[in-house]
Amino acid sequence: MVIDSEKHYPAAFQDYLQTLTDLIRRYPDARILELGGGRLPSFKLDQLPSNIASYTVNDIDPAELAMTSDEYDKACFDVVGDVSQFTGQFDVIFSRTLIEHVNDGVKMHENVASLLKPGGVAFHLAPTLYSPPFVLNKMLPERLSQKLLYTFFPKRGAQKDKFPAYYSWCFGNRAKMTTMLLKAGFADATIRSFYGHDYFRKIPIVRQIDHFFSTLAARRDWSTFGSYAHIIARK
Repeated sequence: MVIDSEKHYPAAFQDYLQTLTDLIRRYPDARILELGGGRLPSFKLDQLPSNIASYTVNDIDPAELAMTSDEYDKACFDVVGDVSQFTGQFDVIFSRTLIEHVNDGVKMHENVASLLKPGGVAFHLAPTLYSPPFVLNKMLPERLSQKLLYTFFPKRGAQKDKFPAYYSWCFGNRAKMTTMLLKAGFADATIRSFYGHDYFRKIPIVRQIDHFFSTLAARRDWSTFGSYAHIIARK
């Protein structure tokens, strides 16, 4: 059994830029904000539509932002903290595998809603519960989960790019997530679910069992057991 390509987890990453591009094109003179861009924004300006008026990069760490090219605007704030300085400034806000590292998902989405202009849109790519590797990552002590990751994925170990993950409101269940987003201040939400992952590829038997279940979940659209999601929420 195989997972349909549009539901398989690689599509979550492969389709991300096109989805973001389609969202940005809806806004003349679009002002966009990337959350958690740090020293390395996800995209170069020439990768995105020409109707962008400004591309602002956010990070909680001023030292990280200082290393970002001056071709980007910069905004240093905690996404679950005081964001009043930037209220109502953006048409599109986006993030890639950031929101699982936020310790208060509801507050984050409420803040994002406040940062958007009326009619603006937020777009997040996030890993979701209850996909087994993310459940394990949430439950295990950080030192142990880090050791396991770096053992099975040496390149990640060389990069030292694992950060603590809380998965606060990173649920795959679309109905549950939509209800929360509406309460957080959005007018509507669309969630695209993806299934499967590669975290168990070096573990025989576990890999086969997990693949069977992921394929079954994809075919029956059990979003609760999805592994990644595209979350689009409109204000």
